[in-house]
Amino acid sequence: MNILGTAGAGTVDALFSAVSPQHDRYEEMANHALSRGIDFYHQGNYEGAVKEFRRSIGLSPYSPYTANGYRYLVQSLLKLNRTDDALKAYRQAIKLDPINDSYHVQLGNLYFSLGRYEEAKAEYTEAVKIDSTSTLNRYSLGQAYLQTGQYTEAEQAFKTVNAHSPGEAAFALGQTYHRMGRYDDAVTELKSAVSLKKNLGYAYFELGSVYADQKEFEQAQEQVSILSSIDQMLALELGSYIYQRKHPKILSAYSTDFINTAGPGTRVSDLDPSLSEPNGSAYFTMHFIFSKPMDGSTVESPAYWSITKANGQNRGGVYNWGLPLAATEIYISPLPVSVVYHPNSQTADVIFKISQNGSGDGTLDPSHLVFKFKGLDIYGEAMDSAADEYSGISKIV
Repeated sequence: MNILGTAGAGTVDALFSAVSPQHDRYEEMANHALSRGIDFYHQGNYEGAVKEFRRSIGLSPYSPYTANGYRYLVQSLLKLNRTDDALKAYRQAIKLDPINDSYHVQLGNLYFSLGRYEEAKAEYTEAVKIDSTSTLNRYSLGQAYLQTGQYTEAEQAFKTVNAHSPGEAAFALGQTYHRMGRYDDAVTELKSAVSLKKNLGYAYFELGSVYADQKEFEQAQEQVSILSSIDQMLALELGSYIYQRKHPKILSAYSTDFINTAGPGTRVSDLDPSLSEPNGSAYFTMHFIFSKPMDGSTVESPAYWSITKANGQNRGGVYNWGLPLAATEIYISPLPVSVVYHPNSQTADVIFKISQNGSGDGTLDPSHLVFKFKGLDIYGEAMDSAADEYSGISKIV
């Protein structure tokens, strides 16, 4: 039976007149609870704040104060390291008001901060469905796409943001193009971003990183200089990244048991007493000093090293100065016997073998033996081709 349908207009008015003051009282109580909770929050009493925010929401779950109640409730729970409860709070908010896009964004932000990017993306997607005109919703979704490697989708999201608010997503587009390897496009967008916001430190950092990835280290260093007056920590971080992206070099090399400066026609027997006997062998060590911490697995693999005779393409001339080799010239193995890397000093000990010939009169040109390394540093960077080999005559090539 429809009571309201059969009641008179006066009865209905009386009913709502009775309910309205009660609703107002609950809303007022909710507002007071919210205010107490905020006071507790700023005092550091997060347990007390949680109770008041829950009370505020419970008293009037559909009031204008509810959104603030949930926001402060979540912040209080996070202060107490109750992350799961914070997630549940936002899910409860969405259950009460499923078409409130801000709740989806806030839950997405929490997932994002936890590194749960797929779940963040799902919430941002819902927010966009509810309000596709919101640049915040689109921007947030674009950032989730960026973190999940969906760069084409991220680009489209940020372009949509720029269409509504020109320049708003220039920085994000720069990030996206950087990850896509579209360095020129990244530079264009990031320069646009810093022209709009002169103190946008993260844009200078990203721009410097792009230049570093392009091996344009002077331009990268310029961004460090700019950042130094904006954000010292970002400046230091960019400086570190630039260092990582530089190619490692052989700074110097030396030996205490191998006379690598001796020229053509050097008698092998003069290098070590054990080589005085026919077919005798001796082991020698060359010590190499690198400019950066190296990947020990490549340094200690003989396959990444080579020992060859200078062929004229190396600085310092040709083996034996290009003269015909004597019949007494001995063979040198192109690979070292073993290599030991010392990470603390960034040095490598390259051990190689020299053998006398059968007649005991072998000769060699130690100064034109070229030691070359083609491995990696700990950051995965290959050797600088201008400083990846050494010989006694040329030193660092």
